[in-house]
Amino acid sequence: MDELNVLKLDENQKRVIQQIFKNKLISRIQISKNLGINKATISNILNKLKDKGFVNEVGQGKSTKSGGRKPILLEINPHFGYVISMDIAYHYIELMYNYFDGKILKHESIPLTNNKMSSILEVLANHIDSEEKYQTHYGLLGMSISIHGIVNDNQEITHLPFHDIENISITEKLKTIADVPVIVENEANLSAIYERDYGSHKNINNLITLSIHKGIGAGLIIDKKLYRGTNGEAGEIGKTLVSTYENGEKLYYKIEDLCSQEALIQTINSRMQSEVSIDKIKDLYYDHNPIITEEIKQFSTRIAILIHNLNTQISPEAIYINCPLINEIPEILEDIKNEFIIYTSKKVHIKLTSNVQYATLLGAALAITQKLLDIEHIKLNF
Repeated sequence: MDELNVLKLDENQKRVIQQIFKNKLISRIQISKNLGINKATISNILNKLKDKGFVNEVGQGKSTKSGGRKPILLEINPHFGYVISMDIAYHYIELMYNYFDGKILKHESIPLTNNKMSSILEVLANHIDSEEKYQTHYGLLGMSISIHGIVNDNQEITHLPFHDIENISITEKLKTIADVPVIVENEANLSAIYERDYGSHKNINNLITLSIHKGIGAGLIIDKKLYRGTNGEAGEIGKTLVSTYENGEKLYYKIEDLCSQEALIQTINSRMQSEVSIDKIKDLYYDHNPIITEEIKQFSTRIAILIHNLNTQISPEAIYINCPLINEIPEILEDIKNEFIIYTSKKVHIKLTSNVQYATLLGAALAITQKLLDIEHIKLNF
């Protein structure tokens, strides 16, 4: 039984395995109650899933108040196989390997020597061994790529601002490295998938993830579905134009040229007349350096206005910010919240993403697992 056939599930098998993914540990009886399917049918489905290696029986649950036999609990078999997620960032590639249940197998960060896609693919070919099974039954099942750009509906990269695509199809090239399903998605969209499907956000139908790094992008979840827009171009808010007059001349700036993390660092570097890292900015902030204090205050105001504009357009229940600088200096988030309430009385949760370091990679692991099983809204055991 090869992995291509074993991953083919009928609708009832999908519903049952979705229950196990979501609950981590669950009994046959509870699955039967949750799905409204009789216990005999559930047992038959579970036997097939166990034969395929999808699930394990582990331990016993609590007996009912009336006593009786304790139910056997079921879990996703982590050693069914694994997936690889990769984030192609500006100067490096982040690689994460996840077991089938989502648990992190390993993670590595690989520096890039140049911005050519051919060079990136060479790095990946040298680091990905598709024959390595890592003590799993089926080994590598699929790969997911996060890019800081635009991916159209045909899984083609149409805009990659920080790298030279060289007219190369990254999906086709990766399939020569490992003959498994491959998906490509924008990094903010993957963060949004992570926030939708992981954590304590079960009752949130509409949310935005705001990715503030070298540029600014937004992942949009509307009615619990990822909204990509035409050709995947939704959420490119960093490209929003603003105009200003300088010396009598009308000039246009992109929002991300004014208030991305990179724009802030460049402004600070210019004013300090030296290269300043995030760690150094953090130290200077807590030392009450006047330049740092002033620039971060302006940064907070601009982000608060940006969030206000997003709020008026999308009206989400929550906005999750993914920004390394704000993670290092959480007072910035409080400044943003305080500034935001000046512009509106509407309540919206503004907070850091649930996992600033790995949200994109974990969202990528979710996305490829859901693709492999053709099941939406599963919760992995990260």
